[in-house]
Amino acid sequence: MNEQYVLSIDVGTTAIKVGLFSISGKLHRIATREQALVHLAGERIEQSPLASWASIVSSVWEVTTDIDPHSIRGIAVSNHRGTAIALDAQGKPLSEFVVWMDKRGLPYIDWLEQHIGSETYYNICGHPVVPYTGITKLLWFRDSSLWDTVSVIAPPITYFLSKLGCESLVCDVATGSFLFPNNIDLQTWSLPLSDRTGFPMEKLPRLVHATDIVGELSEAAAEELRLVSGIPLIAGGGDGQCAGVGSGVISSGRVMVNIGTAAGVQAFMQVPLRDPTCTLNCAAHVVSNAWEMEGHTQASGAVFRWFRDTFGEQEFAFERAGGKSAYDLLAELAASTLPGADGLLFIPTFNGSSAPIVDLSARGALLGLTLAHKREHVIRALLEGVSMELRWMLDAMIALGVNIENIYLVGGGARSPIWNQIHANVLGVPVTTLHIADAAMVGAAMCAVIGIGAYANWNEAASRFVQVKAVIEPDYNTQEVYLSLYENYKNIFVKLKQSGIFQRTTPTASA
Repeated sequence: MNEQYVLSIDVGTTAIKVGLFSISGKLHRIATREQALVHLAGERIEQSPLASWASIVSSVWEVTTDIDPHSIRGIAVSNHRGTAIALDAQGKPLSEFVVWMDKRGLPYIDWLEQHIGSETYYNICGHPVVPYTGITKLLWFRDSSLWDTVSVIAPPITYFLSKLGCESLVCDVATGSFLFPNNIDLQTWSLPLSDRTGFPMEKLPRLVHATDIVGELSEAAAEELRLVSGIPLIAGGGDGQCAGVGSGVISSGRVMVNIGTAAGVQAFMQVPLRDPTCTLNCAAHVVSNAWEMEGHTQASGAVFRWFRDTFGEQEFAFERAGGKSAYDLLAELAASTLPGADGLLFIPTFNGSSAPIVDLSARGALLGLTLAHKREHVIRALLEGVSMELRWMLDAMIALGVNIENIYLVGGGARSPIWNQIHANVLGVPVTTLHIADAAMVGAAMCAVIGIGAYANWNEAASRFVQVKAVIEPDYNTQEVYLSLYENYKNIFVKLKQSGIFQRTTPTASA
């Protein structure tokens, strides 16, 4: 029998990945395209839907070379959450993607807190009032000149499913729970919050489940992708939740740490769990009738990328010439220094803090510099700082009673053995890595195979698609250094917040 496949399209913030998976769970090919972010005045951040689609097209060509297109049985998508785009009734874009990091909606934060209240809002939808979810962007679109021509304000997945051939404008409940306020208990759009925000529900996409077949590949899309029409389109889901299932975090006690552009700490929940401080997110899962609690940074892998692009030209040039990855070279420099980076402490909140303390004005900081410090010390401090921020979120979940038995590291950051060891050392517990670090891409593939009926449930699919690579034990000789550094990290962040320095150094975003 000829091999049969599914295509997984993972639309991340800084990269698009397309994976060709066999039904049996093997990744045959992967293509990756970096995504450009357009930084505009007022901390506005956009992305081109047309450029993203072009990257998908070329990536599909790459992974399906010499593959019989009739052997592809399904296509699913995962996408970055909290991003919004205006679409007309045919799914054509009326705007660029307004990326989740975008701050144009900041004025609506105060409005939501005054007219609805942070606690009321959180208790309904499971999210704090912050700009990285979709709500402030949707309210900005509501008040924009585009409004009268808009059919829906939607996440990226709605646009891409429409481009592929889905005839209605849909999004999965997992992505939807980050787009517009849900009744998180029922995993449906919240009518009370629709009324109170003045955002009509008819301008939201129709909610579907991640494993639903929502259409077929159209003739136009098939011609562009060099495939055959009629391939089932499976909804897929939010990249965070797809990464959860793609790392095997589908039962209580398992926690995923996903290090991408931002980083997420996610725990699987059979019932919704709310944070009394209204900080940690409670969202719908791609697993039907399940939830997840997560905290996330606003910049983690993005901070390392910033360092590479700004201070790693030598390493980047070596990579472009066909040599080792610039990230690997920079991590090797970091490994040449001792834990604690000779007294340096790096705070990676370049784009604000969202957990376990919400401070939208927070910015990055590097403390302890002396004339003896070199570039390698700064790199090590950067990697350790991201790990410190992640530990703080894990500790916040543990304080709520979340059971944490196994930690799985995934995402682009999990490809670095050096950084993985730093994570284990800072967290003080063993961490597990997987053979395929691109867990969101794996999770979308699992949505596809379950959607077409090749597997009966998530456990069956995970047994074939999720394979452990290594369990990394912490170096307990570093515990004293990292415990001291962790306490300093928390104390310094709180003092910077309380002092008002963050606010005084933050550009004012315009409406």
